[in-house]
Amino acid sequence: MSGSRSPHPATALVVAGLLGCGAIPAREPRDEAAPTAQPYVLVLGTAQDGGLPQIGCNTGNCAAARADPTHRRLVTSLLLCDPRDGRRWLFDCTPDLAEQVERARGHPATRREVGPRPPLFDGLFLTHAHMGHYGGLLQLGREAYAAQELSTWGTPRFVEFLGHNGPWRSMVEERRLVLHELAEGKRVELAPDLSVVPFRVPHRDEFSDTLGFEIRGPHRTLAYLPDIDKWERWDALASSAAGPELTAQRRIEELIARCDVALLDGSFFADGEIPGRNMQDIPHPFLTESIERFAALPEAERAKVFFTHLNHTNPAAQAGSEAWCKVRAAGMQVLADGRVFDL
Repeated sequence: MSGSRSPHPATALVVAGLLGCGAIPAREPRDEAAPTAQPYVLVLGTAQDGGLPQIGCNTGNCAAARADPTHRRLVTSLLLCDPRDGRRWLFDCTPDLAEQVERARGHPATRREVGPRPPLFDGLFLTHAHMGHYGGLLQLGREAYAAQELSTWGTPRFVEFLGHNGPWRSMVEERRLVLHELAEGKRVELAPDLSVVPFRVPHRDEFSDTLGFEIRGPHRTLAYLPDIDKWERWDALASSAAGPELTAQRRIEELIARCDVALLDGSFFADGEIPGRNMQDIPHPFLTESIERFAALPEAERAKVFFTHLNHTNPAAQAGSEAWCKVRAAGMQVLADGRVFDL
């Protein structure tokens, strides 16, 4: 699609269109394209909080990923790069942060390396306080990288949580992290033509409320929504104790229409995917539900959708699988690590 650089070879897509989904390669090669001169987003990971393979899992996707590292997926995260001045911002700070920093090397090539402790990023945007989305902050403390005055954005409730609870509190007190509060719909300007706009979504909010982000560039807007409860809950979401400034986004279709690319929660493919667990306790939208709901959208709208935050049990996490093909046949895609989206 316009505005993104796909990791799939063009010839493979042509053959696939003629012969069916089974002709698409079983692996999704990482995007090795050179960065552009304009802002872009690099996908650093696409797995649910535990990564793929997940700890203690030796079957299915996990076994395949251990046998062949090209099937691995790091935990969901994005890197926003502005090659015009070398700045970059991280979206979600995952337990895979160390490896993701290595993947990010060279994006962009003009990255500033100044001082005895050069900043890894120019800022962090955090969606919520679940393991896969902020656990990597520990790598920025004194025991590891010892970051210095790293701007970190979160909701007022999340900022309060980080500032009052260990081990995060010590990072704030030592000014490893400099916290900034976000309000829904209030733009954070990174450059005159580059900004981030947060929006609230319903999710399990034990320690913080949950946000998604619109990343607005010079030419395109990318939505990042890795975690949400069922789409139907969004319609009914009301203001909560987190504060009146965090109001409700009403329908996922509105977000898709407003953006050029939508990276959405694709944690699970279908009900019953995790043996021995009641999946009502982890109420993400199933890909089967999203496919059915989005079927009414025009083809151009569905083409904007890429599913991320894939659980290790999700059969669509394997490129070329029957589940992966069903997503493609519905006019949408499963996001791959390493994808680049121009803004």
